[in-house]
Amino acid sequence: MRGLRWIGALLAVPLMAACTEPWRAPGALMPSASPATSVPVPPTVVPGQAVAVEAVSACSVIGLLVTAERGEAAMGYREMVLTVRNCGSKPYVVKGRPEIVVLDEDGRPLRIDVVPSVHWTAAPGEKVLKPGTSAISVLSWRNTVTDVGGGSDTGESLAVAVSAGRTRQFVSLPSSLDLGNTRRLEAGAWF
Repeated sequence: MRGLRWIGALLAVPLMAACTEPWRAPGALMPSASPATSVPVPPTVVPGQAVAVEAVSACSVIGLLVTAERGEAAMGYREMVLTVRNCGSKPYVVKGRPEIVVLDEDGRPLRIDVVPSVHWTAAPGEKVLKPGTSAISVLSWRNTVTDVGGGSDTGESLAVAVSAGRTRQFVSLPSSLDLGNTRRLEAGAWF
């Protein structure tokens, strides 16, 4: 047994010594201490990432563009972000919450109560959007069905005024508003 230990030790020493020099294939380049030049990396697309589609004509008419981003959903509670961007050349004031009409698949208004958000409770105020800046409002709702035989409401698009009494803008949605039959949508103040 003692002889096997000596043989193992004698074999291990040359093997360990061989590992002190880095292995190099014939003709391979050696590492350099000089910095490498940067190589442009193409942009990557993350699977499932929402891509906003902007209607240029809406921006040219009123100087603002409202878009909706794909929302989050968990256990019947849903959220979707509305973004208003000043794409004009002058500052624009948004006040309070967006004024929203939910539209069905044929573009007809649904009877939905749009109420102040209980989840996004920033106090409504004024926000000045300089050209190129934006503000967001979070919409939230529950997909609750309380009347099994009564059907449910599904919004496919929105008509949004950034402040009460302003011009409405058609907003395509990245996914449906599955409102159940509670007929309730919450809107947070612009921030």
